[in-house]
Amino acid sequence: MKCLIADFKWDIEEKFDTIREKAKDYVDSFDIADFNISADDSDLEYELSLSEFPLKKPYLEYIAVLRKIGEILPIHNAFVLHGAGFDVEGTGVALLAKSGTGKTTHLSRWKKFLKDKMTVVNGDKPIVRFLDNKITAYGTPWCGKENLGCNTKTNLKHICFIERDQTNYAEKITKDEALPRIFNQVYMPTKDAEAVTKTMGLIDRLLSGCELWIIHCNMDENAGEIVYNNIFKS
Repeated sequence: MKCLIADFKWDIEEKFDTIREKAKDYVDSFDIADFNISADDSDLEYELSLSEFPLKKPYLEYIAVLRKIGEILPIHNAFVLHGAGFDVEGTGVALLAKSGTGKTTHLSRWKKFLKDKMTVVNGDKPIVRFLDNKITAYGTPWCGKENLGCNTKTNLKHICFIERDQTNYAEKITKDEALPRIFNQVYMPTKDAEAVTKTMGLIDRLLSGCELWIIHCNMDENAGEIVYNNIFKS
């Protein structure tokens, strides 16, 4: 299966239908791939060892391929981000949060307010790529259980860390304040020391090149509108 993901050409040797179904919007045709990816039984067993649930092989292959992609990307100035990326009339925003904080719910509040002005790029695992002076967030086939996202990209300008609170507002923070919050949201390679070093440098570039925020929010229906105005209208 040949796919164009994050403007890289991937030739993925899949054994099961799950990844082909998830990646159907990314299928492309080209002669020479940038990367060849496959997941063998040992890769599937490794993914199973990390899970609390007895996942089936088709899904294990699906997540194993993403892990392999995550290992490759940093050497090529990109990484997998755990968060929701979306576009607001040409401006990219990423919502980052610990699992269970309400990232998807807050995303839906933005969408309810902005409607067609907002496009969800990826609800769970966008790829962030650094080209020249641009930081671009791309859609990927790995878009969470809600399957939110599409094959598009946005110029990333705002990184927002979500924290539950009694009231809704956005607070600007410094790079030093953002640094400990982002480490668990970026896929860190495990097999290549050079890739780890590159990832650290890319994290610094991300935090230096974007506006950084903490979003304090409850789940009121107007939460998205209030925070949007704080960030875009302040």
